[in-house]
Amino acid sequence: MKAAVLFLCALPLVAAINGTVVNKTSGKPQAGVTVNLTKIGQGGMEAAGKAVSDAAGKFQLEADASSPYLVQAHWQGVSYNVQAPPGALAQALDVAIFDASSKAGAVQFSQHMILVETDGKDLIVNETVIASNPDQTTWNNPQSGTLRFFVPAEARANIMARATAPGGMPVEREAKQAGAGVYFLDFPIKPGETRFDLSYKMPAGSPSVLSGKVVHAPGPVRLVVPQGITVEGDGLAPLGNEPQTQAAIFEIKNAQYKITVNGTGSLRPAANAAAGAAAGATSEEDGPRIVEMQPPGYQREWKWALGLMLAVLALSFAAQWMKAPGDGSKPSA
Repeated sequence: MKAAVLFLCALPLVAAINGTVVNKTSGKPQAGVTVNLTKIGQGGMEAAGKAVSDAAGKFQLEADASSPYLVQAHWQGVSYNVQAPPGALAQALDVAIFDASSKAGAVQFSQHMILVETDGKDLIVNETVIASNPDQTTWNNPQSGTLRFFVPAEARANIMARATAPGGMPVEREAKQAGAGVYFLDFPIKPGETRFDLSYKMPAGSPSVLSGKVVHAPGPVRLVVPQGITVEGDGLAPLGNEPQTQAAIFEIKNAQYKITVNGTGSLRPAANAAAGAAAGATSEEDGPRIVEMQPPGYQREWKWALGLMLAVLALSFAAQWMKAPGDGSKPSA
């Protein structure tokens, strides 16, 4: 009898995940949506069930109550995710979806930052583009993509790209060629802010020359270079320096640009020094610290690893300049 009780206690507690798919474009529950359940465990992710929402948008899935899950709704070619942590299965889940359109609508590329680093051997370029979608419709165009960008000929074998949906995790995306030096990413832009991170490298020269052009919809473009690097080029307007790392920030005024890069420098040592100064004599265990997150491809093959979290210092400063008037004046304190 005791053995039977122990056996029953060892069995996983099965519970139902009840949810409703709500179409935020129409403001109504959505029928006919495929909902997949994925179990998240130490061994990775595994499929755990599938359902289709009924006429009232309702769905039900059976799950182990002690495990975390990912609930993923698929609608008009786009996936929408909701996390279900352990112990939360008894709660009803609302899964928001949006109708999709192949047209950009009101989507704007509100920020574009180009970070250039070099050790004298390689010229490393990281670009971050923020797409803002104020509509209640997802922009999805698998044929020609959403974000378009240009990569110099010397760097086209080294392109790494990553995209982050609103409230989501970064996922790698393949850069597909659309023309001479122009590439696109097939990634839906949902309502809210979507972030694109692009990385590539090319051989450094003496001096190095970075040629490019802005091929997405008009929006402010900023160039960021760390200490030790100087740049020259038509249409470059200096905006100041990031206070902690002293990285120099410029506005790129021309859609097509050619920038001469002299010297060497990396944002990472400067950001590390700034973080260390802020932490003082405290150890890592005494409080929060900047966590290094490597951008696409660096962890696999590139020599100079730039932490994206370290670049937040420059990103936040650049964002202030993007809100300033285009005459190069500094924002007020």
